[in-house]
Amino acid sequence: MKRLLLLFVLISVLQGFCVPVSPLLAAAEDRTLFVDRVGDDIRYLASDELEGRGVQTKGIHLAADRIVAQYKRAGLKPGLPDGSYRQPFEVQLKNSVVSTDTSVTLRNSSGTAIRLRVGEQFQPQRRGKNGSASGQLVFVGYGISSAEDDYDEYKGVDVAGKVLVMIRREPHQAKPDGAFQGTTTTSHSYIDQKLKLAKEHKAVGVIFVNDPHTVKSASEDELTAPTGFGTQGSGIAFVHVRQSVVDQILQQIPLSVTHDGDEKKLSSLGDVTEFIDATLQPVSQPLTSWTAEIATKFDTNSVTTHNLIGILEGEGDLADETIVVGAHYDHLGYGGYGSRARNRQGEIHNGADDNATGTAAVLEIVRRMTAGPKPQRRIVFICFSGEERGLLGSKYYVRNPIVPLEKTVAMLNYDMIGTLRNNRIEVNGVGTATEFRPIVEAADEASSLDVTIVAHPFAGSDHLPFFQQQIPVMFCFTGVTSRYHTPDDDFETINVNGVVSVIDYTEHLLRSIDSLRSAPRFQNVSRRSRIRRMPFLGIAPNLGGDDGETGVPIRSVVPGSPAAAAGLKVGDMIMSANETKIKEYVDLIKFLQASQPGRRVRLSIVRNDERLELQATLGQPK
Repeated sequence: MKRLLLLFVLISVLQGFCVPVSPLLAAAEDRTLFVDRVGDDIRYLASDELEGRGVQTKGIHLAADRIVAQYKRAGLKPGLPDGSYRQPFEVQLKNSVVSTDTSVTLRNSSGTAIRLRVGEQFQPQRRGKNGSASGQLVFVGYGISSAEDDYDEYKGVDVAGKVLVMIRREPHQAKPDGAFQGTTTTSHSYIDQKLKLAKEHKAVGVIFVNDPHTVKSASEDELTAPTGFGTQGSGIAFVHVRQSVVDQILQQIPLSVTHDGDEKKLSSLGDVTEFIDATLQPVSQPLTSWTAEIATKFDTNSVTTHNLIGILEGEGDLADETIVVGAHYDHLGYGGYGSRARNRQGEIHNGADDNATGTAAVLEIVRRMTAGPKPQRRIVFICFSGEERGLLGSKYYVRNPIVPLEKTVAMLNYDMIGTLRNNRIEVNGVGTATEFRPIVEAADEASSLDVTIVAHPFAGSDHLPFFQQQIPVMFCFTGVTSRYHTPDDDFETINVNGVVSVIDYTEHLLRSIDSLRSAPRFQNVSRRSRIRRMPFLGIAPNLGGDDGETGVPIRSVVPGSPAAAAGLKVGDMIMSANETKIKEYVDLIKFLQASQPGRRVRLSIVRNDERLELQATLGQPK
């Protein structure tokens, strides 16, 4: 209980600001209050009455009613200009190809016409559009434009009104130190980015083909299902073809390239990707004798679902900046789409961990933040829908933000935090802002949780669209179990105490981000990025109790820690570490980050107005 109260009272200083403590937390006599009300939220959201919160069920609207009622009770301002908390958008439920009205025909100047067979040589993609397009073929390599890598496959090529032949993924996939972050998958591989660039350059269609590095043989060259890239139309004709189709064209009209004065002919996709990898030189050019005619037709039906948005306004000079706190509240309904239990279709998939727990966390953070003190930045709380069908709600929001994205300085996302095991939580995205690491480590220093810090945010949840817009993100997660996306993900399997521990920890993260004097600075990270954990000292600071004095006052000492072994006591004020002056807690964090476990550190402290020096040996990271 002492450790819990310490977490509630702990205030972290970053850039000279103190993290305030919610009066609600300070007044709480018993953890039972938090566990009971968070548990009630999870139990209701994961009840059979809510039918698995599928976007096509009545249950998801019951869930929305519960969430909005909590927003209103906490006093959140409606997020929509019309005074509503609900941001509507459409979700396509079924997309069946009408094969008689779907076709791809390739023609060359000699009059030869090649009509591709749907399902065998090509698949139409619902991520494209219902409709038709025709135009000259233009080969654009991977369809990438990257100033960072000095590589632009659209430069000097007119693609307006044309149909583009485009390779999947990106160059240098097998080179760890290559361009585009080598073996790391970057945003240049994302289909959204490729289609966006094609539209910006006014192309009318895209013929997509698997890259030879990933797909090395005809037997591996599988076509993506019509909904495999998502169901939200991009407004541009989009089909996926087999490699043999493109190779057939290149054999008849090879690409002509010059490098170091040597002219080469590239007559296959393998030739093309080998040349690009060897030279990092675009090969984009018209396939002058070829045109394409594309027609796609889908029978669709859709439902309207909602992002649920409530706003807590900030106070002070930074009130126009925004932090988004989110989680998705939809799940799989009665199975089928997305279910891992294909033989149990028709059973309710209650989604207790995925993601009633994350939704409950947002509601609890709403209660705590609205209880005061008031944040200095605007907090926009969003419970997203459509996540299970391809992050549809968060993608819709970043295209239609309630507050401008340029004013959005960070996003904190919860997804699946209900299975805390061995006290371990994973925080992803810590490398997306230069300020995040000290924030996470300051909270970790005082927390009983075993926090795994991951630099990259990874994909697969609602923080990703924000990261793609160069907004710093953090994603909290306790791991996947065998119950994931099955009917067995029920309330009885949830560690509610663990959920509350995660909420306690992440409230500290949120208040620390809000306390920054300047907005977090976005930085891109690769999947290979690693963050070295700082050595363990084992003190919790009593920041805010120093009345503006220099130094770090100690609120608590962890039993058995290096600090305890060194003789540090509650009430001591740390003034320096070796030759480094410690003016505030962030100075101590920076010193520890630059140190190694096992290092002996001379700590200068003030105890009862007496200056003392103690020796501490830093421990292994927690």
